[in-house]
Amino acid sequence: MRKQSKWIVIALLALAMLLQACGQEDGKPANSANPANGKADPAESAGNTLIYAAETEFDKINPVLEDTVDINNLIFRGLMRFDETNTPQPDMAESYEISPDGLVYQFKLKQGIRFHDGQELTAEDVVFTISSILDEQVQSVVRSEFVQIDSIEAVHDHEVKITLKQPFPPLLDKLTIGIVPKHALDGQDMNTADFNQNPIGTGPYRFVKWDRGQSVTLQAYPEYYGKRASIDRVIVKFVPDSSVRMLQLETGEVDMAYLEPSAVEKMSKNDKIAIYKSPSADYRAMMYNMNFELFQDVNVRKALNYAVDRAAVVDGILLGYGEPAYSPLQMNKFANEQIEKYEYNLDKADEYLTAAGWIPGSDQIRVKDGKRLAFTITAPSSDPVRVQLATYLASQLKKIGADVNAAALDWSVIDISKTEAFMLGWGSPFDADDHTYRLFHSSEIGSGTNYGSYSDPAVDKLLEEARTTADTVKREELYKQFQQALAENPPYIFIAYQHALYGVNQKVKGIKIKTLGHHGAGFLWNLEEWTLHD
Repeated sequence: MRKQSKWIVIALLALAMLLQACGQEDGKPANSANPANGKADPAESAGNTLIYAAETEFDKINPVLEDTVDINNLIFRGLMRFDETNTPQPDMAESYEISPDGLVYQFKLKQGIRFHDGQELTAEDVVFTISSILDEQVQSVVRSEFVQIDSIEAVHDHEVKITLKQPFPPLLDKLTIGIVPKHALDGQDMNTADFNQNPIGTGPYRFVKWDRGQSVTLQAYPEYYGKRASIDRVIVKFVPDSSVRMLQLETGEVDMAYLEPSAVEKMSKNDKIAIYKSPSADYRAMMYNMNFELFQDVNVRKALNYAVDRAAVVDGILLGYGEPAYSPLQMNKFANEQIEKYEYNLDKADEYLTAAGWIPGSDQIRVKDGKRLAFTITAPSSDPVRVQLATYLASQLKKIGADVNAAALDWSVIDISKTEAFMLGWGSPFDADDHTYRLFHSSEIGSGTNYGSYSDPAVDKLLEEARTTADTVKREELYKQFQQALAENPPYIFIAYQHALYGVNQKVKGIKIKTLGHHGAGFLWNLEEWTLHD
């Protein structure tokens, strides 16, 4: 009997090992555990899936390093979060207090918030994130937006104190930035850390995988502190070609996509597709590179501004989905409608060029000191609207004797700071400091986003005062003066504001429209509230 029992035990052990082996694939258990909660990994049974066709792929997923708004907001969350009116409201912060002098902000964090690896969020993570942004060794794209912070400290496990050098009204806006986990990054070079390819956040979706050149897959995080997402899985698919995005939307290969104006009419005829036309602070402009001698003469820049028929652009290229642009704060509450708008006027363009000494040559191209009035406008080839704008400007500016070429190049070979002129896209629906200081302040030349090396002492002073003035009335006046100074010494040809256009499968419900930023950034802002209905 003992021998028989022994062989029965051995047989049962062998059978158990065989079953375990059959339940594995590539060395991974079929029912792998989610490290955050010990339950079966939901990626193994994805449930309903939303596929979003994005225009471009990013290099890193880390809010400290790269401003990839939509995917960052799904994976990461901040102390604050923008609501439907783009006003910052407490998110991971339970509450906050501001000292009477506007220099000290104290935040109490919600307790029980967990990162996607199961570790609890504490004040140390907030301190680590902001300190990393301010660290000059960390290549943060938003460092200039936090330099008014004098110190940040963890007063308690769930309480953070921020002390400012001067009052800084935009701070609550800035603190919508996602918080990264100290335990996953401490002691590493954040610029090259593996975290940037395998991010860990506290948002409604956790990172699952990244197929370079193809897509990023996210899974609803069951332990999310807010509303649990109804859509189980989100795939962000990289489709740079606008015509391919439209085709995949038509065939149902993707559920939603950013549309070019030329695609709207066709897609509107498809009863399976809903068209969303969101208001936007997203403008298109031709950047003057001030390192190019031609553009160092303000009269040349003014002349070129007068030579552009913006209304024709809105009607002919944007097909009515936009409006003429004249200021980076045109959609902001501090907009200055009294500044020079550079309305189409070829006579004025001629006057400025002639006064600057540019005389028509034998071929009608203007010359000065033996040099032709000539330059190239570069545009990313993956963006049809920017390519059309560059082509249009090249043709239009010939009317005033400028020999202008349009070059459509792949992003991989573009260095904006090295181009003579570039077709930019910018715009923010938030505080007036956003997309103004980091675009036009001279401190942002070289290491920031002031790619055209624009420098104007008056503009610098106004931007500095406006971002550190607590009085709303005074701030408004300063930003209006800033817009006036910018118009008198233009860094760009502001051309048009473009509406954000999205095609979305009718099965997607719960989308809430609000004013969006550059290239429709923010459209996914309430995705955890969306549902799918077949």
